[in-house]
Amino acid sequence: MSADQRRRRMVGYLPPVLQSGTKLNEFFSTLALELEQMEGGLTRLMRSRWYTLARGFAVAESPADKALSELGRLGALHGLLPRRGESAEYFRTRLATVVELHRTGLGSASALLRLVSLVYMARQPPAVTWEEGRTVARLVVPRKDGTFRPLTLELVDNPQTPATAGFRDVSGGQRLLTTNAGLATAMPTITLRATSREVAVPILRHAESGLDLIYLGRIPQGATLKLRDGFAPMLDGVPVERPIILAHPTRFSDENGTSPPTRFDAVDSRFSVFKEDHRLPELPPGESHWTYGTLERPEVRAYLLGWSEEDVLEAEAQALPQRDTPPLELRFDWTEVSPATFSLRIPADHIPPHLLEPNEEGVTPGLPGLVQELTAALEYGRCAGVRTRIELTLPMPAEALVAREGPLGVVLEADFSERLVPADALTSFGSHIELHEQFPAPQESLTWGGVFDGTRFDTSRFQP
Repeated sequence: MSADQRRRRMVGYLPPVLQSGTKLNEFFSTLALELEQMEGGLTRLMRSRWYTLARGFAVAESPADKALSELGRLGALHGLLPRRGESAEYFRTRLATVVELHRTGLGSASALLRLVSLVYMARQPPAVTWEEGRTVARLVVPRKDGTFRPLTLELVDNPQTPATAGFRDVSGGQRLLTTNAGLATAMPTITLRATSREVAVPILRHAESGLDLIYLGRIPQGATLKLRDGFAPMLDGVPVERPIILAHPTRFSDENGTSPPTRFDAVDSRFSVFKEDHRLPELPPGESHWTYGTLERPEVRAYLLGWSEEDVLEAEAQALPQRDTPPLELRFDWTEVSPATFSLRIPADHIPPHLLEPNEEGVTPGLPGLVQELTAALEYGRCAGVRTRIELTLPMPAEALVAREGPLGVVLEADFSERLVPADALTSFGSHIELHEQFPAPQESLTWGGVFDGTRFDTSRFQP
């Protein structure tokens, strides 16, 4: 309402005899102007303090110009700055979402995923579900060409982290230390490499459990032996048919014995633990101590009481008559459950459009800029003392294999159940490795000819 309209309305409330007074009209004109000025100031105040009314900005403006607008200044009160390529409508949504998360809590998995979805400028709110111990967020995010695509993010609590402990020039009897910093018991992969000379029947002793791990074979000089739980040993990547013994050296007498012989090589006695199924000692949380050594032939026979004489002689032949323990390289690899840590898994084939444009310095942020913004969002919402981690994944479509058998052959067809769109190609983000699998064309063909003779079928012969 203008000042003149407001004056005429106020004058109309007066009796008719007073409506023609000059002084009264001047008074109401001045009052209407003051009310108009107060209304304009109140409107400007509301627009500068309420995100739905604040004056926005154009998408093509620079981040500095966006920050100087009314909406940008309102967002600065909450620590938010407009991004390159971000519209005023989405910035209003981002501002409202952050205020809502501050009210409901920032430390939950769904809140963290909503903060991450704002980095991708996804449509709000994302669909968040809990599947098999992980939190999954399904987003709809924009591409650089203005179209939209679905995107899946995963948040995993206490993720598994690879750990390793390596030792060089390990001599016999030397005490080694491994530390499982995880929350659960881990199963190690043990690698032994004979550096100086051949190693015959190596043995590893785990002090915490009292278990002995014995490989009844030899490691040639320069070769590497890998021991995995539940799998056959591998020598330079090739499986070998040599036994692995997991035993506890304490023995107990048999059930019918009159005396309790507990000597290591006692007759008619048995192990408290004796396994031949390629099992390895477990790594409990905390420190574990190991010692390395080799067995001589009498000790091999003492371990193998109950085996057939043929098997014992074969195992003895792998050991040396007298002990010889050359130094070697020893390595333990395991996967531990990281405490007070959560991991965000993001697809590596999508980068938000605002990170594909050069900044003020002329540098395109790309994937490093995405990781930086995601880290800032997670650090903003995480609890104190909780570590964050970002993992890149490359989703692959499921592959279907169809087999059909015909009269003279078998036809195999492999296809993908989902077609990859060319626009979804993996974006290059620095040094990378491309693997191309090729099958050479066969150089030789197998052919033959011949006829069957005219005798009975069960006596027929193939004559080339």
